[in-house]
Amino acid sequence: MDIKDIKIFLEINNYRNISTAARALFLTQSTVSRRLSMLEKELNVKLLFRGKGHDTVQLTPSGERFLTIAEQILALSIEVNSLEENNLIEHLSIAVPDSLASYMLRDFFRQLSRKNPNLKLEIILLDSIPTYEMVANREVDIGLTNGEAPYPELNSNLIFKENFVVMRKGNKNSFSEIVHPSELKSNNEIFQFFGQDYNHWHDYWWKPGFAKLRVNLAQLTVEFLNEEEDWTILPESVACSLLPDDCYLSRLSDPPPERCCYSIIHKKPRSDRALTIQKFNRSLQVYIKERTKNK
Repeated sequence: MDIKDIKIFLEINNYRNISTAARALFLTQSTVSRRLSMLEKELNVKLLFRGKGHDTVQLTPSGERFLTIAEQILALSIEVNSLEENNLIEHLSIAVPDSLASYMLRDFFRQLSRKNPNLKLEIILLDSIPTYEMVANREVDIGLTNGEAPYPELNSNLIFKENFVVMRKGNKNSFSEIVHPSELKSNNEIFQFFGQDYNHWHDYWWKPGFAKLRVNLAQLTVEFLNEEEDWTILPESVACSLLPDDCYLSRLSDPPPERCCYSIIHKKPRSDRALTIQKFNRSLQVYIKERTKNK
């Protein structure tokens, strides 16, 4: 049994469409159909139902039973190949907001790349909302986001939580370490979006659209704190990394919900990347645990 045929079968199952699977595999539709027929002939069973004149397919009862076997065969094949040093090249694409990639997870990505020379990592800086769609369409393997995924075909796993703090322009000795939202003026705010829960809390205290400036990069947020009493709200990890000499941090007496970071993956990820995704998530959990312990 050819492992290439196994991969073709699994991709067809993922997409439930022969044409789409062929494009994902960089093969012609005729090649995919021919290899599928060869696999069915070898197994002496029909694996897929295909409507006449349609590319969409569904598994037969035999196909459902073979699916589990095929996934196990592919997983074992990857494990066997990985025994040969420098033989296995792994690929992984991750969509992540700048506020996570450049601060909380910057050292993690460095360590991951250094410890896994065979891992070809692609990091795409992207806000949470478009990330969900990219993971759902399997355009990226993992999304790291500020909220749970709204799509039923995606799994959301909580990675960590952290508090928000206020960064203010001015003399630290002139202000208290704790501030109430009502003390902060809308027209001095540099606003950055951090998910729907944060937005609901924010809009309770300040009218939407009244901020001095709206940005989507944490570095820009800090750079636009130019006038006395200008302020912004940032996750604590971001604020501590970017704190300028002429600004200071305060906690909120009525804070927003904690910032939550989720790992978003497809319930049926690409078959050739499933193990790499699992290893990534395990490494990320270890890193967060160590960082929290040493904080």
